[in-house]
Amino acid sequence: MTKLKKIFFVLLCTALFLTGCSEEAQDTDKPVQSENQTAETKKPADTEKKKPKTKQAENTEEKPSDKEVSKADTEDKGEEKGEDEEKKEDSEKAQTIVIDPGHSAVTAEGTEPLGPGSSEYKSADTGGTSGVSSKVPEYELTLSISRQLKQVLEKRGYTVIMTRDTNDVPLSCVQRAEIANNADADAYIRIHANGSEDQSANGAMTICTTPQNPYISELYSANRLLSDCILNKLCETAGCRRERVWETDTMSGNNWSKVPTTIAEIGYMSNPQEDMKMQTPEYQSQIVQGIAKGIDTYFGY
Repeated sequence: MTKLKKIFFVLLCTALFLTGCSEEAQDTDKPVQSENQTAETKKPADTEKKKPKTKQAENTEEKPSDKEVSKADTEDKGEEKGEDEEKKEDSEKAQTIVIDPGHSAVTAEGTEPLGPGSSEYKSADTGGTSGVSSKVPEYELTLSISRQLKQVLEKRGYTVIMTRDTNDVPLSCVQRAEIANNADADAYIRIHANGSEDQSANGAMTICTTPQNPYISELYSANRLLSDCILNKLCETAGCRRERVWETDTMSGNNWSKVPTTIAEIGYMSNPQEDMKMQTPEYQSQIVQGIAKGIDTYFGY
């Protein structure tokens, strides 16, 4: 019996040992399966984490579109702003322009000082010249040009005053200058046509005071600039010959003016071809546009 018990005990121990190894092997497999399962479980999780990045990328791609829309809106607003500013610029022009159509059908009589305090006297006004071919008097041509110039300048936003609007008003040179002075004009434009014994003479000129003017020397720079601007643009636009800016202190209307002044001699009525050309609506319009551009240039527009 004792021997049998020993054999039984050995077999029991062997069985128990084999059973323990089998369970250990099973326990060893479990962590491996758990890690694999965890890895497989994490994969979908990682994929889900990437989705927001993908969406974010999509949002990032959408943003340029939004910027383009915003840019387009900005450009549209910019264009509208540009148009508004252009309109505003015209509407805010504070300059007052006095236009003096040279001479008149009724001539002012008498004489008047060449300048303030001058002992030298000149005729208050003269009848002006007339077309050698057209027979149109200068005062009619200058009034026609001045009326057109007034309309053009007003459309550009200027305030415009005419020294006369009919041909039956007698005005002396001093009286005309006083209209500009009383209006505190920013520019005084005197419209005239030229005449010469030489019928070949042609082209436009402007006339202003000299640096040594005894009455208004402080206005020389402004007078000269105004004269240059108008003459340059007039000749450029009308295509006429640029004669010169004549600096002289012999014009009483210039000497009495306390504001920037120029005389625009738009052409020679003593030249048969230029005389007839100045009677045409097309050429008159070119003259007017040129003077208006010169005024804009003078004010920096």
